[in-house]
Amino acid sequence: MPEMLILKPLGCVLTVALITITTTPPSVDAQSNPYRIACETMVSLGQGGSLTYRLAGSLPENTAADNLQNPIGTALTLTVQWQDQTGRVQTLLNASALSEYEQLAPDADYSQLPFEEAFRGQPNNAGSLYGTPDSVHGLYVSLRPTSGLPQQMQTVHYLGTGEYVRSMAGNCQTANADLDVAIDEQLTLLQERLQAEDWAAADRVTRRLLAPGSTSLPPFDPLPFDPVLLQPELMNAIDQMWLTASNGRFGLSVQWRLWQEALADHPNNGEAAVNAFRDRVGWKLAAPRAEVDFISSDWLNESELTYSLQAPEGHLPWAGVSDEVVQTVAAPPAGVHCGSCTVDAIQLRNEHFYIYIPRLMERMALYLDLPISQASE
Repeated sequence: MPEMLILKPLGCVLTVALITITTTPPSVDAQSNPYRIACETMVSLGQGGSLTYRLAGSLPENTAADNLQNPIGTALTLTVQWQDQTGRVQTLLNASALSEYEQLAPDADYSQLPFEEAFRGQPNNAGSLYGTPDSVHGLYVSLRPTSGLPQQMQTVHYLGTGEYVRSMAGNCQTANADLDVAIDEQLTLLQERLQAEDWAAADRVTRRLLAPGSTSLPPFDPLPFDPVLLQPELMNAIDQMWLTASNGRFGLSVQWRLWQEALADHPNNGEAAVNAFRDRVGWKLAAPRAEVDFISSDWLNESELTYSLQAPEGHLPWAGVSDEVVQTVAAPPAGVHCGSCTVDAIQLRNEHFYIYIPRLMERMALYLDLPISQASE
């Protein structure tokens, strides 16, 4: 019997009951060259907590061309994570196979599921509506549009009888074999740069794989805005390369360990935890800059990092935005007018870290082979 996992956030009446189970999704014929799909959305809970829903899987090649609503060959899974106000992440449902809602409830009125209007089904049409049998009270997914490749997702998650939470509209990414080729090329380049101990170049390649917008502005980068959503195994590959090249000094799992230490020191203050992590990995400016810089903050800029094994443990890969991107935002090309350019550039060199680092650590908790706290009744 699978283990029942019941989570009761502090001070909340919310009770989430899910069955923790990892289900192998049905296979799709490799000859069909399916599209890979990844969607993400979330629900904000009381006391600073949140639930994050990640859909992943594949769609048959003819999905884009044909107006098929639930095409044969679709293989989708859903992962659910809870994050409390301290940043602690807990996986509640891991890669649970989704089924077409019409198969789960063939005689239902599909318009009764409380999705927003744009995501709601028709009374006798459950097109692009899915559910997971692994949820105790009911967990449903709506993908839109109902024809072609999905662009958005919304979830309705029943926490008890008549009690539910509804997510915001989340974005979807789709890609086919072309993305695999592009990512493989970048991983090969990363391996070469690390073997040559070209730490600066390796850092840029890593950031391009984890967050393409941190190294170049769209539409210049062909990679999607979040490649890890489409290829979760990327994180493990990147981490192992950095660990091997640095003899365990640099890497994502090293940063994860230091992040856990920072959280332990500041369990109720996310900003203080990010600052403590910054100090541990050596990303804080040690002395005032010689020249006044109204854009920069007390976080190191890209050009100020230490690209050697003498850097503090976990110093690389960096979690910031390249100097070139920041300067382009601050001073756009001639003819481009921006009323908030300086403010936007300042955000990239300060506030960005407080948003991106917890999100990156959340991804590590899901995709790296790391110890994750388990819930208890």
